[in-house]
Amino acid sequence: MADHREVRYERLYVKVPNSDTLRTTAAGQLKRLLVAGWRETERIRTPDFIRVRLERTGHAPLMTRLPKPTPPPPRPGRGPGTGPGGRPGPRGR
Repeated sequence: MADHREVRYERLYVKVPNSDTLRTTAAGQLKRLLVAGWRETERIRTPDFIRVRLERTGHAPLMTRLPKPTPPPPRPGRGPGTGPGGRPGPRGR
């Protein structure tokens, strides 16, 4: 069975255009992803941000979406004249 591979692209904004120093939030986000098991495989520089390709491998998720539960069967009726909408009794003429 083949390994399951997740790929993620992140835009990490820089402090000064055309520089390599990341903003504090972007640096923290990259650090958090690297600690969580993601590996940086590619880095593309643009003037305003750095696009980073991250990937991780592992087992395939068992089920991404749970199936919808089947609706319960309809409730049985109580019979005629018992409850709202039934035929009126002796007091409801």
